[in-house]
Amino acid sequence: MFKIGETVVCIDARRRWYKLGRLKKNEMYTVVGFNPYDDGLILKEIKSPRSGCKAYAADRFRKVDYAFADKILSDLQLKLPKRKIKFNFKKRRFHR
Repeated sequence: MFKIGETVVCIDARRRWYKLGRLKKNEMYTVVGFNPYDDGLILKEIKSPRSGCKAYAADRFRKVDYAFADKILSDLQLKLPKRKIKFNFKKRRFHR
């Protein structure tokens, strides 16, 4: 589901049975590894101090989708008409 190096967004920052290391909803984090037992996410920016492998449940996160931002930027960019530019160069004589 997730890949190492991928940016994810927290969608569930509620406390569970162990204390979370200040996870914040709508905050972005980088995946640096996985808990081998339950596929929990090990994050670069924050650690879970009471979890044995310092990992968070994957269902607390979603992938960041940049497609919406690309669409907005393409809609906002002005499409300027192409103009032909004429250059009027005059021959010059160079003195020796």
